[in-house]
Amino acid sequence: LKPIWPSAQLAGAARRRTPGASLRHLCPPAMGDSAKQPLLGPRGLPEVSQKEVAQESAKMLKMLVAMLTVPRVVGIGSAFLVLTFGASGLYRVKLGKIAENDLGYLYLSAFVMSALVQWLNVYPMLFKQKLLIKGNMRANMCFFKMCVAGPATGKPTPYVVMEEEGVVGEYNRANRSMFHFNENLGGVLLNLLLAGFVFPLPAFVCVVVFALGRVLHQVGYASGGYGKHAPGFMLTMLAMFCLEGMVLIAALGAFGVL
Repeated sequence: LKPIWPSAQLAGAARRRTPGASLRHLCPPAMGDSAKQPLLGPRGLPEVSQKEVAQESAKMLKMLVAMLTVPRVVGIGSAFLVLTFGASGLYRVKLGKIAENDLGYLYLSAFVMSALVQWLNVYPMLFKQKLLIKGNMRANMCFFKMCVAGPATGKPTPYVVMEEEGVVGEYNRANRSMFHFNENLGGVLLNLLLAGFVFPLPAFVCVVVFALGRVLHQVGYASGGYGKHAPGFMLTMLAMFCLEGMVLIAALGAFGVL
């Protein structure tokens, strides 16, 4: 962790060095992003007006709704296709066993837990969007402050963030990818165990896709920075929601809805 210093006062301040502190720009553009970065405040984060906060909040609310619904619809639809056009006879026998043992509510419980895990992961993005941070700075899960008195000028001390440059930055982003894996693992394991009973081969395929996505996510994030993890992220999400969809379809099948 290191302090982050603003570069708003002087155009050349971001290139100067002082002992023990970096004066470089806090929020470098994402790969291929040449858009102008927002002005940095005294704490090292972008200065954001109330109007910008309101605009970003409205934008992010729409994104949250889409993130919570669209992938889930895709996953449920995929699971329905598997039940309909896959080894339907075998799957129906398994669904009969679930119904016979009154386990439909267990499957519904797993679906609810999986949805909760996703909510807990995406909700902080509402606040991240308000900060207008870009690029590798988005890897920071927390911003810390130094537990010391401010400078004699009375200005606040800068926040402390993860190093994002060089090998240390690669190490930090590789570990951030691992934490992202841990954040979603509970729902994935629960869905895998239950969906695998009814849909063994499709569940195996989902695990393979999930594993491939996690590897691509970590390698891309570590070596290429923010944005290069996107292909792995998409594969991971696809596998997760397909497993979740199979659990819901199994519950509905056990209740005789399907």
